[in-house]
Amino acid sequence: MIRTSRQLKALVRNVSRGDSAKAQIIIRNYVMERFLERLSLSQYKSNIILKGGTLVAAIVGLDNRSTLDVDATLKNLPLNEEKARKMVEDIISVPVDDGMIFEIKNVVPIIDEADYLGIRIMLETTLENMRTPLKIDFSTGDVITPREVSYSFRLLFEER
Repeated sequence: MIRTSRQLKALVRNVSRGDSAKAQIIIRNYVMERFLERLSLSQYKSNIILKGGTLVAAIVGLDNRSTLDVDATLKNLPLNEEKARKMVEDIISVPVDDGMIFEIKNVVPIIDEADYLGIRIMLETTLENMRTPLKIDFSTGDVITPREVSYSFRLLFEER
């Protein structure tokens, strides 16, 4: 498991082959992966359903259009700023021995074209001296057709 920014940068450099744009995508996806691992170990794993680019990236892998944030819909949970903050605080406090520290920077409401309530949580992730922003968008009221599916995704740099 990666525990230092030096280890992460070396692996990213190998995979990106000097392409700085691709390196940023890989780092951003690694940070999302670290959040998702904590989510998978949390009490909320059955209440948060991935959607959008996060889901596609998990299923088919990375490309240059990879998502900038985690998109999810809540199942059987109310959604407001206070509850979303508490939920993310609980998730990021799940112990994982990866050296990654998550800090909530801001929580704001969002409304899409369909007038569904959403909450955006902006975090800063830190691995030693390396900082990476992470946005998580939660919504409620999305229709899941035919139903949600439990899915295991492959980690970027680990076989487990």
